[in-house]
Amino acid sequence: MATEVTDRSITLGSSAPGAITTHTFGLTVPSTANVGSIEFKYCTTPLGACTTPAGLVTTVASLINQTGATGFSVVNTNNGTPYISRGSASIPATTQVTYQFSGVTNPSGVNVEYWVRVNTYASIDTTGSPIDGGVVDFVTTSDITVSGIMPESLIFCVGTSGTSCANITGSAVSLGIFSPALTNTGTSVMSASTNASFGYTIALAGSTLSSGANTITSMGQQSQNGTASASAVGTSQFGTNLRANSTPPVGANVSGLGTGVVVGGYNVVDNFRYFSGDTLANAGGPVNDNLFTNSYIVNVSPDQAAGVYTATMTYICTATF
Repeated sequence: MATEVTDRSITLGSSAPGAITTHTFGLTVPSTANVGSIEFKYCTTPLGACTTPAGLVTTVASLINQTGATGFSVVNTNNGTPYISRGSASIPATTQVTYQFSGVTNPSGVNVEYWVRVNTYASIDTTGSPIDGGVVDFVTTSDITVSGIMPESLIFCVGTSGTSCANITGSAVSLGIFSPALTNTGTSVMSASTNASFGYTIALAGSTLSSGANTITSMGQQSQNGTASASAVGTSQFGTNLRANSTPPVGANVSGLGTGVVVGGYNVVDNFRYFSGDTLANAGGPVNDNLFTNSYIVNVSPDQAAGVYTATMTYICTATF
């Protein structure tokens, strides 16, 4: 009577019914013996008469990997009963062996259990009595398809503090009390990301600081996306840029994991401009979030009319899909 092999298993590359996949067998031989062939008999039951599972195809299987006891080649003439063969040689007791077959077509049953009876023989063609044997089983199961939809996405937010759209808050920037002897500054922030194929553009809309009919002159060349100019204390000026500046010391450079960039006159350190309709920043494709810091400066002339000066900044982010 054959001794039962231990640590036996079968691992399928895919458990889908009808899949053409790999079947990998692992086992430990229990006793030292000369082995010339090992049979893998697929059955619908673990014991008794063996019925080959419907849909199973082993006649084109290839032996692609073998460990522990090697030198075997596959014989797959009879469907459902492939075996591996070599010149009979000793396999020491407790040797762990694995054999991997490719090109096996799984049985066609869904959520059905099948068994493979594994036997070792001294002969090279599985004739004679088995030396050792055992049974492994597997189940063919339906694949579970997991799906979801990623829609077109644009995430954009504006505020006065924070680092991303998860925490950016605020809507008012105080520039303080104006004086012709100094430059007043303030900042706001904005963050943008998108999965748009052609990225995004961020534009600015609004009017300069005004108090009734009195205004503070916009900085830079007054044409769309024109040049910027430097701060000049004692001169009527209102402008913005998106850089870390030293004169005056205000602002920060763009940060974050994205590839968004500041453009035009708004990307020149210590130079500022303000023109409604200008493009401030853009990205050329799908992009992670970037944080942009908008720096505002105000200079006033000695004859600037008294009053409360305000301006409404509207930032518009447009994604192109």
